[in-house]
Amino acid sequence: MTNLIRQRLSRFLFALAASSFTHVPLQAQFQPSDNMNPMDHGPFVTSTMTHDPLVASSLFVNKGIAVKVGRDPQAVITFDTDLLRVASAWTGGFLHWYLERDGLENWPSPDGITHFETSKTPGWSLDGEFEDPRNWPYGPIPKEQAHYKGLYMHGEKVLFSYTVGKSQVLELPGFSQVEDRPVFTRTFTLSPTEETLSLRVLQVPENAEIERIPLADSRGYLRIRVGSSTRMLGIQGIFDSAAEWRIQNRHLVLDLPQIGEPLTFCLAIGPVLPGETSSYMQAYLEQAEDLPDLSEYTQPGPDLWETLQTEAVMGKDEGPFTVDELALPADNPWKSFIRLMDVDFLSDGRAVVVSLSGDVWLVEGIGEKLGTLHWHRFATGLFQPGGVKVVDDQIYVTGRDQITRLHDLNEDGFADFYENFNNEIMASTNFHAFTMNLETDSQGNFYFAKSTPWPPYLRRNGPPANAEITPHHGVLFRLSPDGERLETIATGLRNPNGLDIGPDGEMIYADNEGNWVPTSKVHRIKEGKFHGFIPAAHQSETPESFEPPMIWTPHYLDNSPAKPLFIRSTHWPKELQDDLLLVSYGRASLSLILKEEVDGVWQGAHVNLPLVFKSGLERGRFHTDGHLYLAGMTSWQSIGEDWGSFHRVRYTGQPLTLPVAVNTKAGGIELHFNQKLDPGIATSMDNFRLQKWTYPWTSQYGSRGKVYSVDNPGQTKPDAVQVASIRLSADGKVVFLEIPSLKPGAVNASLGTLEELPDMIETSLGWVMSISYQIATEDGTELTQMIHKTIHRVPTEGFAE
Repeated sequence: MTNLIRQRLSRFLFALAASSFTHVPLQAQFQPSDNMNPMDHGPFVTSTMTHDPLVASSLFVNKGIAVKVGRDPQAVITFDTDLLRVASAWTGGFLHWYLERDGLENWPSPDGITHFETSKTPGWSLDGEFEDPRNWPYGPIPKEQAHYKGLYMHGEKVLFSYTVGKSQVLELPGFSQVEDRPVFTRTFTLSPTEETLSLRVLQVPENAEIERIPLADSRGYLRIRVGSSTRMLGIQGIFDSAAEWRIQNRHLVLDLPQIGEPLTFCLAIGPVLPGETSSYMQAYLEQAEDLPDLSEYTQPGPDLWETLQTEAVMGKDEGPFTVDELALPADNPWKSFIRLMDVDFLSDGRAVVVSLSGDVWLVEGIGEKLGTLHWHRFATGLFQPGGVKVVDDQIYVTGRDQITRLHDLNEDGFADFYENFNNEIMASTNFHAFTMNLETDSQGNFYFAKSTPWPPYLRRNGPPANAEITPHHGVLFRLSPDGERLETIATGLRNPNGLDIGPDGEMIYADNEGNWVPTSKVHRIKEGKFHGFIPAAHQSETPESFEPPMIWTPHYLDNSPAKPLFIRSTHWPKELQDDLLLVSYGRASLSLILKEEVDGVWQGAHVNLPLVFKSGLERGRFHTDGHLYLAGMTSWQSIGEDWGSFHRVRYTGQPLTLPVAVNTKAGGIELHFNQKLDPGIATSMDNFRLQKWTYPWTSQYGSRGKVYSVDNPGQTKPDAVQVASIRLSADGKVVFLEIPSLKPGAVNASLGTLEELPDMIETSLGWVMSISYQIATEDGTELTQMIHKTIHRVPTEGFAE
């Protein structure tokens, strides 16, 4: 940032404080994009899917993997990883995404003609029945019944791996065009088992009739008649076996008795046609090749993506911090819509970044001096990945469906096996219930969180909002290192878009304003505690209080914070080592949070850093090189100018032009700097302006830009803070603002009667104090900041001169 821009920003912040609460509007929003439809997503896409985005009941799969099995015309089979069924199959096109919120508000739908489906019940059974055993209609069925293990990529072929009872199953979806008739195939290999396994193949009318027509070599087909219409089902590998066919609850069911040795077979599903035409299926079966050895497709296939290059842009070292741009390959052959959500690093220094559109990229070329970067598309088709973590050079990615562990079996930079590390998460129907973050603690446990639906209640006018609150909404999860034990450790989170774990195990997250969240905030996680968002309290009684946030962020300052992160780089100033940074999705900015602990409660001061980024920011992580790397994206409610970005922030070693601590004292506030200040300027009353306010705790969406008086309950305006005196420490680095109203103990704020606020719960949410100043160092360097200090407790200690 140039000195001119820095000076203009400083003057703007000071003028903002002087003009009370001027609202800072977001700049014009992006027009909704259609970037998801032209994108080549790879051989498959994972998503919730619906037939009609305007009709809630038309949603046909919560966790579906739509696999491209034919291209002339396009043919698609969708596999349900919760219920282990083929949910739907169609021809004519792939998936269609809708423009709202850049493809995120409505679920995609089939862009073609549906040929068959199954109901939302288990695809396999051990008792011949297909009842749904789950307490909620979300999440996977019990592992002892069936369990999804993952998928293999072999070129453009997708091979599913799962278990049914004790049998290991491989399933290869496929497609053939036979005499202009579409034929979908499902090829299976099952390991031996003493159990009888039953498979639901497809829906049929209750009055359908089945006729078996044998051919040679254990081949044959079923003619399924309904009135004057017929569907043909070809069979290879089990026609002459003890397998049985029946119709139950409007589904065609295959019963497989005890399997004494590995069994491979194929089902070929033809379309519904008028009359009894069967010649095409007979021709298909007579010409069909022998069944393949599916284990061959578990071996690595060819890399599908070429490596791309971009040129990084180094920032100018004009201040204590500078920003380098690691340019994205936004113009790529596959029209991949790159919206970065998170970053981590492999042991060789390469970055791993995930895109909300479904891709994982490897970035090579990171060094002290940045130049040419090499980008390789490592994985595709993931379900809105919101976090990435590298553990022992294994890449783990959080999606809305599961945590996926990605394996590069032949180390060619291309993921060959997408392992289901854990898929217990309930993927319900509302678009707003994102699954975010992925961090680990010193014991190797994983942590991630799930947002809540929006709106989190039924609309009073019009149809019900598709926003059921499940036990997995608004909570922080802990997952054991082996992926086997998932538990909820904190509740009351609304939109936890950012999480970090400190060296001592302390956890902190950022939440966005909304119902029961009057303005955005940063929270210290207290395990087993409630954190403020009542619809996700998961308690029988409505809570009367919640864990206080470390900071409240006024809407005009940051409408949508993302990840807070502990400063853990020894390359950064030693005075900041116990503090945090906060990245902003909404304002495309980076802030410093100066931490203070009083009576066991964390409270902080929020200071914007004068740095510029190309997009909204989502996540940050320190590299072993000591620098901070930031991944970001822009969509609704963000001022970023690009759809996505990748930046590096370096500390240049130049003197800090910002405070290094803001401490609450009995009777005032201390501002600490690491440079000597000009005593005449630093102690002038004219150079400081202070205000304070509080917020209500209510079901209203946010505070709508309003703040509430502490001194005059019921008024919607900030209070001027009276400073009795200003004193400078003996070393010239600490300014003490004497504020007699700051007395030891908890600060309280009564809101009085606020009839316009629905469902308000009267509890003190602490104070927010804005501290604006224009001072200078001893050598004349201008220091102009606007600090926002959240105060819950005042210690007994006063200023030590």
